Amino acid sequence: MAAPLQNVSNTLNRKLFDIPRLSPAHDIARQGPFKLAAVRWAWQYWFRALAPSGRYFFLATILFFFYGGLTLEPQSFVPFAYALVIWTIAEIARFLERPKVEIRAHHPDRIAAGERLNVEVEVRNLKSSALAGGQLMAHRLPDAIDFNTLGIPIPSLDSGEATAVHLELSPRRRGAYELHGFRVETAFPFGLLFSASAREVRSKLLVYPKFYPLERLELPQSRRYQPGGVAFVSARGESVEYVGNRDYREGDAVRDIDWRATARLSRPIVREFREEYFLRAAVVLDTHVPLPQPEACADFERAVSLCAACGDYMNRADYLVDILAAGPNLYHLLAGRGLASLDQMLDILARVDSTEQSPWDTLAPAIEANLEQITSVICLFLDWDESRRTFATLLQSGGGAVKIFVLRDKSNGPTTLPTEGTWPGEIVVLGEEEWRNARQL
Repeated sequence: MAAPLQNVSNTLNRKLFDIPRLSPAHDIARQGPFKLAAVRWAWQYWFRALAPSGRYFFLATILFFFYGGLTLEPQSFVPFAYALVIWTIAEIARFLERPKVEIRAHHPDRIAAGERLNVEVEVRNLKSSALAGGQLMAHRLPDAIDFNTLGIPIPSLDSGEATAVHLELSPRRRGAYELHGFRVETAFPFGLLFSASAREVRSKLLVYPKFYPLERLELPQSRRYQPGGVAFVSARGESVEYVGNRDYREGDAVRDIDWRATARLSRPIVREFREEYFLRAAVVLDTHVPLPQPEACADFERAVSLCAACGDYMNRADYLVDILAAGPNLYHLLAGRGLASLDQMLDILARVDSTEQSPWDTLAPAIEANLEQITSVICLFLDWDESRRTFATLLQSGGGAVKIFVLRDKSNGPTTLPTEGTWPGEIVVLGEEEWRNARQL
């Protein structure tokens, strides 16, 4: 019967006291009533200092106080006096039994939003006495990362003894976060108050957008000349064109030496080749969210995920890929064919923020400089209006094919301009359901 009763107790504690976004594992945002230092102190005492049983006893103590204040019987204050004595002893024990531990944590530094982050934590007892009844808790987590438990139990540790504890964190949103560390807390000996020891084990965590890999993406297959391309990208089965001979320069490959010309001229001569015609595509991410409402922000997150999916597909298809996005900062990454990896692409997309300002004046010069080498452009828009149509027309004038996707759910209403009759090509509108099922575009 002990196990079922424990499960009922844990469920009750979680229902009553583990309020979302006010978890003892998180930092509270200094907003609303939490701007007051007294309110923050009360929150920390209730959620971090009081053990679950201590919260019940705290409520009972308040009832004893009101019972004594509302009756005229002198003995009515006796339960309240006994409760005060117990709290005093518990506070002294809390100070004396504070854990002294060493904490080391290991976890991956990258993870997709919505996945579970496995963290291995080593806890070593540095106190001369044993650590009994302890539990491990994440400390000062960012709001976007969930810790789905009331605490991980730690077995009893003698002095100098160590143990490994496994816990899981759940990042809900993409972004770059800093994990502040963990704390070990014990309610020994009375089970009313937690005596905690927090250890700053700072580490970086990059949460990149979750995306669904594309099986097919229809793009024009013509190739364009890339000036200096062979010097910057890796060769992968492409045919090369012989340009001529020249004098040997330091760093040239020995296999390119023309031995006949070298013998004839009595100096090293190498053959020169050119391999500079590649498929090069650009993916333009729209970051313009004029009103940061939840529906518009959800569309933006879907656009970021689709941008990651397009970049992943082109990287697998051996394209040169330009990723362009302009929020508070301009991001321009050239990836594929031995240049930047998919991880670097996802690192950028993890940090991209939306902006209330129009980004087209910033994006246009960045893409115009390379428009002559770009075969096709994928535009991931959040709306279809005059400013976006002007930008798409500019891209089309450079000679590349433009493919437009509008990430906009039906709940946000129709686009500003109609998607038919305002653009010579097809404009594909993807709502939430279409985005989830999109595997071939």
